[in-house]
Amino acid sequence: MDKKMLTEMFDNLLHIWNKTNYWNPQMKSYIHGSSNGVHIIDLTQTITQLDSVVQSLAQYKADGKKILFVATKLQARDAFAKVAIDSGNFYVTEKWVPGLLTNFKTIKKRISTYLQLLRDSQGTGFDMLTKKERAGKMLELEKLDKAFKWVKEMKKTPDVIFVVDGIFEGQATKEAKSLGLPCFAIANTNGNPYDVTGAIPANTNSVKSLDYLAAAISEGMKKAPVKKTQAPKKAIEKKAPTTVEAKTPSTVEEKKEVKPAAKKAPAAKTVAKKTEEKKPAAKKAPAAKKTEEK
Repeated sequence: MDKKMLTEMFDNLLHIWNKTNYWNPQMKSYIHGSSNGVHIIDLTQTITQLDSVVQSLAQYKADGKKILFVATKLQARDAFAKVAIDSGNFYVTEKWVPGLLTNFKTIKKRISTYLQLLRDSQGTGFDMLTKKERAGKMLELEKLDKAFKWVKEMKKTPDVIFVVDGIFEGQATKEAKSLGLPCFAIANTNGNPYDVTGAIPANTNSVKSLDYLAAAISEGMKKAPVKKTQAPKKAIEKKAPTTVEAKTPSTVEEKKEVKPAAKKAPAAKTVAKKTEEKKPAAKKAPAAKKTEEK
């Protein structure tokens, strides 16, 4: 285990969890103990889970999958918005719109309305409106901007979801689970690791803790090795020449063997015809005897 990483996590307060009377027993395996009525996280398991989640996210990114980062918690907004921008993915930091995943067809219409209002506000679309109508349009634009600003380029449901706090972002977790989408989360003592694909046990209430995790995830997604995209290419390159070389000599030999067999077939027929022509000549002998008797 990396002692330097353990020290960094300890310094960034990843080990501090909720009070002992505010926890989920399903998180018991991640708890090291308690101190002054507060649970202490087992940081060795945090390192293991963090590495596993980062590897999964990096592989999804390498496969061209789109990840939606959900961080509406005030402590996590800026840090995870930067992670999403650096990795070229989408994020939600203002508020979670109910049905963003399960009812995306309707949400897509609202996004198109938002884009139209945005174009009108930047152009001359509001010039012919009265002050009251313009104020109403601007108010609607401001409302839609908070909800869809960073998902306006999302053409379909994202492939993977990452939430900062599985309990705080419970609606997003439920929608991802109902659609069968891979969902990863940072889980505090009140969380449920069985509701998500992978959980990182850590402090979700500290800015230092979330900033450290965001930096680790961003850096890990860049450095994580990619295996699946390279394996098929090597297999194809090795198999291609062997199949050609194996088939070409056998086909040539088969052609050479078939040609002499085809030439011998008519020779057998000619011999049979000659024997058939000679047989009627032998039948003329009794006719000569009849003439002699007469």
